[in-house]
Amino acid sequence: MTPAERVRRLLRRQRSGVIATQSQNMPGYPYASFVEYVADQQGRPVMLISALAEHTRNIHHHPKLSLAAQATADSGNGDNVLAAPRFTYLGEAKPVPDEEWAHTRARYLRYLPHVEEYLSLDFAFYRIEPQRIRSIPGFAAAVWVSAGDYLALSSHLGETEEGILDHMNRDHADALRAYCRRFGRIDPQRATMVGIDCDGFDVRADGALVRIEFDAPVLDARQAREALVKLAEACRK
Repeated sequence: MTPAERVRRLLRRQRSGVIATQSQNMPGYPYASFVEYVADQQGRPVMLISALAEHTRNIHHHPKLSLAAQATADSGNGDNVLAAPRFTYLGEAKPVPDEEWAHTRARYLRYLPHVEEYLSLDFAFYRIEPQRIRSIPGFAAAVWVSAGDYLALSSHLGETEEGILDHMNRDHADALRAYCRRFGRIDPQRATMVGIDCDGFDVRADGALVRIEFDAPVLDARQAREALVKLAEACRK
């Protein structure tokens, strides 16, 4: 994989990180805060944040920020956090356009259903458009990735995602459980696909999210089907 593909896949596997915005109460100081996010089809983080939050007020004045996250504790690096893959994603936070709100809401809630109650309050979706990403795949290894290299290739999966999910969850529940056993090292009683993108897909297995990646990017429903069949065949070996 290229450095861009590697860091995009890492960002997709995470669901939370720390953003640093430009403080309005303490000018000149970065203000760090913890947020949850869901990556969109192109790999851009989408946050659901409150109008009352300090970071939201900062964003309204200066939308430029950074998001930092690292691989979760089960990445095999023990207690050495400096050996864990991580990234700092620099970009500008912008409200999700009205015409994309319904799709963004549906996708976000499939990943983070506990935030549904926030939608009746003063929370809104913001997407972080990339400018540059610092990828650190391990100790003493780092590389800058441009926004153009980072963003996933344009695909039709966003248009067909819900149809793919409906088909897989209705007709291929056994395959989803097999994917989890083979690639996620978990044997769930129930497995539901919650999202699919060019790099892979996510399954909620007995409450836990399991990320399963494709060998190569897929750009439409036909390629997605071929990749899912290939994974199913690997499960039977």
